[in-house]
Amino acid sequence: MVKAQMPSRLAHSKVTASAVWGVKVVRFTRNKANTVVYALVLGWPSDAFVIHSLGTAATSKPGKIHNVQLLGTDEKLKWKQSAAALRVELSKYRPTVDYAVALKVFMA
Repeated sequence: MVKAQMPSRLAHSKVTASAVWGVKVVRFTRNKANTVVYALVLGWPSDAFVIHSLGTAATSKPGKIHNVQLLGTDEKLKWKQSAAALRVELSKYRPTVDYAVALKVFMA
């Protein structure tokens, strides 16, 4: 099982939603066969980003990744899974609605 990354508590102050949640919040779901994990990254990163819970040495034990796809496009992504994390570089493609990044992660 892959655990989501998110703040455990929110501060009670005048902080915008993007500052609190930003691209550090990742939600996960999977298919029934456990061969695909969908990672929903809230916000659109300006640079490459990492998902620590998809690293090969993560406590969630996700296993090896075969491919990563950006849903809604045919764009090829540059990605690398290490022991520490999955690092994904988004292509120059940026949709007009950029509330989230939806990645389809194919497990080996």
